[in-house]
Amino acid sequence: MNAKKILLADDDPVARAMPATFLRKWGYEVIEVPDGQQALEVWSREPIGLLISDWVMPKLSGVELCRTIREMKSDRYTYLILCTSKGEKADLIEGMEAGADDFLVKPISQEEMRVRVRAGERVLDLERGLADRNRDLNKINGHLQKAYEEIKGNLKAASWMQMNLLPQTSQTTLNIKSEWRFRPTSYVAGDILNVFRLDDHCVGFYLLDVSGHGVPAAMLSVTLSMVLRPDSTHGSPIKLRNSRTGRFDVVPSADVVGALNQSFQGRDDQYFTIVYGLINCLTGELSLTQAGHPSPILIQRGKELTVLGDGGPPVGLLPHSEYDTIYSTLRTGDRLMLYSDGVIECANRHGDLFGETRLLEYLSAARAEPLPQMLAGLELEMERWRGQSEFDDDVSLLALEFAEHQQEHK
Repeated sequence: MNAKKILLADDDPVARAMPATFLRKWGYEVIEVPDGQQALEVWSREPIGLLISDWVMPKLSGVELCRTIREMKSDRYTYLILCTSKGEKADLIEGMEAGADDFLVKPISQEEMRVRVRAGERVLDLERGLADRNRDLNKINGHLQKAYEEIKGNLKAASWMQMNLLPQTSQTTLNIKSEWRFRPTSYVAGDILNVFRLDDHCVGFYLLDVSGHGVPAAMLSVTLSMVLRPDSTHGSPIKLRNSRTGRFDVVPSADVVGALNQSFQGRDDQYFTIVYGLINCLTGELSLTQAGHPSPILIQRGKELTVLGDGGPPVGLLPHSEYDTIYSTLRTGDRLMLYSDGVIECANRHGDLFGETRLLEYLSAARAEPLPQMLAGLELEMERWRGQSEFDDDVSLLALEFAEHQQEHK
């Protein structure tokens, strides 16, 4: 688009000559045409910034020319000035509705034309500036979109890696059946859980929740899952080498959590909550330690549901925290439910929380359901309460059932 190139359309050569002379005198390149049709053809192939057209012309009038140019929705803006001997308000309104920007009343005054043309140049300068900025913004948006797609791809890869750290679904470890659900709010979560065999008769388990959300929380949760691996024998807090026997002994749950608390101090104000426990699969003895995490729920046959523990300090928050061990005994068919705070803090559209009481009521009613159906039903119950399938916080569930002693399914 060139504001120094002006298209002048008038079927009267004499009436066209005077403005053309003035414009050339002021340094403009002027293209003269005798009718609206030729003006439209020139405009279509030339980068015209400003067009001055007579109102009444053969083939295509000035009003029709304005309307046609505006309807073509070009990516370049042309400033349109209509020349007319008409001064009626209705005529001016008609011209404006057709797309004219300004008017010159015949006979044309040299100074008035200079003012109108300069006003048109200012508008075109503004339009060019906006177009340049829009191009820059589109370029930036393109870079941002590319970066977003790259980040999304990386997050999907991180999500895949995190999911692969979770245990198999519906697995049986020694005689402990387990079932879990894992619902991150985004691609990755600050929650992580596991169930694993520690020796010939002991099964370990945990569910933890790192403070915060997104990638920083997920990075720490992945780190913790690696630290708490049962085959991580060198420097692992869950097994220690016995210097007398040369074997690795299972570390009590309170000692494991205490060691984690010492190791994860001062990590950019990050901390985490956890329930870490052990089950003796021969005797059914359960021992677990709660560190700032929602209390596990013990579901026993013929008994009321029992909430185990009352809190404890989170891990990584205070260097000298002490942790207790909670003991119980499991019998065949007994279950233990662990969950993250995203369950009880799930809010409905009124801001009311799902809460521990509602969770207990559901588990009591669904206690006879197989583990997969029990957890699936709880998910559905939360979605109904929430009013949608998306949650504000990561939601993790881990259910364990003490079964008849049997060989582990491979």
